[in-house]
Parts: sequence; structure tokens; C-alpha cells
Amino acid sequence: MAPPSSLPSAKAVAQAAFDEYVVAIDPAADRTLRDDLEELAQHFVNLGTLKTVFIERLVPWSQFVRPPNPGHAAVADFLITRATASTLSANYDCLVERQAWDYGADFVSSLDGDEATARSVIHSPLLKFHGCSIRDRRETVWSKSQLGDPVIAGRIAKSRTWMAANLREKDLLVVGFWSDWAYLNEILGKALLDVLPLSITVVDKAPADQLECKAPDLWALAHLEHVKFRHLEESGADVLEDLRRAFSRAYLRKVLHAGKEALEEEIGVRCDPAWLHVADNDSEVLYGLRRDAEGVPSPGPAKLKTPGACEVLGLFHLLLRRAGASSTAQGYELGGRTIRVINGANWVLSRLKSRFLEAPSIPAADVTAAIGAEDLGLPGNIVRQGRVGDIMRPAAGGQWVDLKGARELLQV
Repeated sequence: MAPPSSLPSAKAVAQAAFDEYVVAIDPAADRTLRDDLEELAQHFVNLGTLKTVFIERLVPWSQFVRPPNPGHAAVADFLITRATASTLSANYDCLVERQAWDYGADFVSSLDGDEATARSVIHSPLLKFHGCSIRDRRETVWSKSQLGDPVIAGRIAKSRTWMAANLREKDLLVVGFWSDWAYLNEILGKALLDVLPLSITVVDKAPADQLECKAPDLWALAHLEHVKFRHLEESGADVLEDLRRAFSRAYLRKVLHAGKEALEEEIGVRCDPAWLHVADNDSEVLYGLRRDAEGVPSPGPAKLKTPGACEVLGLFHLLLRRAGASSTAQGYELGGRTIRVINGANWVLSRLKSRFLEAPSIPAADVTAAIGAEDLGLPGNIVRQGRVGDIMRPAAGGQWVDLKGARELLQV
């Protein structure tokens, strides 16, 4: 619900659906249904029109189509890189998926445990146990009576089996606390009882007594003797944003530390600890630096939880820092020139340059150092040379150099 998404609460969805129902279908509808989404849905179950009228015509699905917020971006990033083993969601919206697609990922959510298992080959699964606004919308869950539906009952059974097998002895981060539906809290409580979580961290602005009243079984699970419990009374989007920044900074620190011994061997003195510091930038800035360290152009998703072998890449970063280069959102600035550092391992420089044909809105650095690439002196395309900033036939801007060329050009 955090901006810019600002998705409606369950109460707001109920009110919008009820108001449309009164105007379009039944002016005499019982007004006690207006603020209770589950009771309103059950009304349509009783009429036999839950799917055809309530789900298809009255639910304000357009209000679920909003820009993702930093929390959605963090979840998408963690799932693509497998920084988290999995994510379970009671939300119908597709904002996590939308952010993953914006990053350029092949990302599909899962509706049951079998789909989650299959999708885990590509990325950590997003299991939407409540259903999805774009995948089989008519089978979304709105009322406890739907649990007897063969399709929904089958999904729940597969999901419980999957949770028991895949969440065992994990650290659980719960954002927004469980679910607004009591019957789903009961299902989750039973499913999680046997997974023996190592810790449970709940992020919710509500006080502890309200959370315990809302889901007593889950609250009891969180307070078992072997479970380390923590309650953060903060915004879920803010906590996920902080967690993502910490993850990105840790990744980039590993890149720098990979080159520390090589630098010390070259210069004959110990590495200054200040050269190993990663500034606490905006999460998207840090994401861009991680993508460069992985050698991925934009648009394209960072996929690594930890950097691979990157001793030479880390060494060059430290050489720049030793020479007095200042960190920027794009990389560095040294001697009045902007510098971007890209992992070019196993690439021919000209081909790597052709691969980084990014949107004209992304300013080209004065110097792009493709560390690990081989400069064979060949153009990327001998037939069709592009032009910098051209939409139809773009070319990567700035001066592209390999490690040797970068050291000579920048005198580091």
C-alpha cells in the first residue's frame, strides 16, 4: 500500500465493489456488507454469481494496476537473484512481476506448489496462494466457502506440501503480517507448524496485541521456544528497501575485497580501508552498479546473489580509488572524466560494446573500462556502424577500453 503503488485495502475494495453493485444491479442491497469483503463475497457465493458478477464485474481490478514501490522492487530483485529462497503472497496484484519484467527478467508467478517447484529452475518462486489478477482470475480466493472448490482445494493442498518441504528451518520475514482473512491465517498456521522456522521477523506498524488477536496460531508459532522472534513497527516497503540496499552494498564490497590482495601485492603496502567502502546510495543506483559488476546491460536483470571470480575487476576498482577517483551513480569521476567499470570477462571488447546498446536516455560515460575483455581491434559490426544517440541504429558512446588500455589512459 506504500506509494507510489498506494493499492486499496480490503475494506476499500469491498466499498468500491458494493457501491458499484448498488448502482448497477441492486439498489436495495444490505449495507452491512459494504465494509466486509469476505461477507460481501459470500453474498455472491450464495447467489451463485461470485465468478460471473463479483469477480468479473464488481472487483475494481483497475485499482490494482499501479507503479511498483521500492518494496516490490526489492522482492523482485531477491527472487531473480535467489537472495531469498521463495516468497509467499496473499496479494492478487502483479506489481512484483511487473518490476521483474521491467528489469528484463523472464518471470512468472506460481499458483500452487507444483508450479513453484517447476519455476524454481529459473528463479526463486513467488507463490500467490490467494490467486492472481491476471492468471486464472476467476479462481481467486475471496471467501472461506471457496475452499471446497476442487481447483482451489487442490492448489492449497499442493502449496501446503511444497511449504513443508521448502520452508523447513528457514528464516522467515513476514511483511504486513499474515493475512486479513482469518481462514487463511488458519491454513498458514497449520502449514507452517511443521517447518520449524529458525527465526520470524514481522514487519507491521500495528502493536503486538493486535497482531496476536488477528492470528493467534501464527503468533504462537512465532513464539515457540526454538524460534527467534522480532517485531519491527515500521513500513514494509521501507524495511525491504533498507534490506535491499544492504544486500547490494554487501555484493559490491565483495567485488572490492576480491582485488585487495592483488592491489597490496602491486603497491607493496596495505590497502586503505577507505578504498573498500561502498556508499549507501539509492537502491536503484546500487542495482545499476551490481549489474555492471556482473556485466549485464540495461535493460537486463542482475542474476547473481554473490559475485563470481572477479579479482581483476576488484583490483581495477581499487586502483581508481587509490588514484583519487570519486564515486558517482554511474561509476567514478577522475581528472574531469566520467568512468564506468564493466565486467567484460570472456568477451571480445567490440562485441561487448555492441551488447551495451542502451537507451539514449542513459548518458554514456567518457570512458568505459571493460575489465576482462580482449581488445582485438575489430569493430562490432563491419557492415552497419551505428551512431551515438540514434534510435534506429544506436551505438555505444564514449571511449571503450580493456584493462591495459584503461590503465594507460587513466594513469592508474
